[in-house]
Amino acid sequence: MQSYERGAALYRDTPPRPLAEHTEFLDTFARLVAGGEVLELGSGTGGDALYLGRCGLRVLPTDGARSFVQMMRDQGLPAKHLDIRTGEFGGPYRGVLANAVLLHLSRADLKSFLERVSRSVAPGGVLGFTLKEGDGEGWSYKKLGLPRHFTYWREPDLRDLLAVTGWEVTRLQHVEGHHDLWLFALANHSGDATQ
Repeated sequence: MQSYERGAALYRDTPPRPLAEHTEFLDTFARLVAGGEVLELGSGTGGDALYLGRCGLRVLPTDGARSFVQMMRDQGLPAKHLDIRTGEFGGPYRGVLANAVLLHLSRADLKSFLERVSRSVAPGGVLGFTLKEGDGEGWSYKKLGLPRHFTYWREPDLRDLLAVTGWEVTRLQHVEGHHDLWLFALANHSGDATQ
């Protein structure tokens, strides 16, 4: 979190080159949500919130870094400070989006998150999120020159985790990014956790 607080301006000024798969992912998420209010977690500079707003969704952007929250407010977005590890999500929402934020959670913390966020979606609600694909976990100084911790996932383990926390996979896509491999996931809460 400290790295994002310190590196927010650099993050804003060096945006990643857009991926066609990312735009398609947001379009599919918007279509599945089909209107209604969306909670976005880890909104960063607010690019996805602005895009989904143009798709007709009412988006509540949030971030754990106060510097990002201020950047979004400066753009007129109704951003709120929210730490996904400890905060309350509220709701119910038609959808929850967490693009490139859950990858910072440990495996145990991701399980806890999936259980907690299920209480914040309306029946048939949609969860969209992205993770880095790979094995293990580790620290990286790429992009910001500041330490960021990542947990990597493989599809079978992620599918198992979603199933035991009551989420039914709608779509799980392998995406080759500019520097990393990604998993783009969309799921509905089945209300049938087997924990």
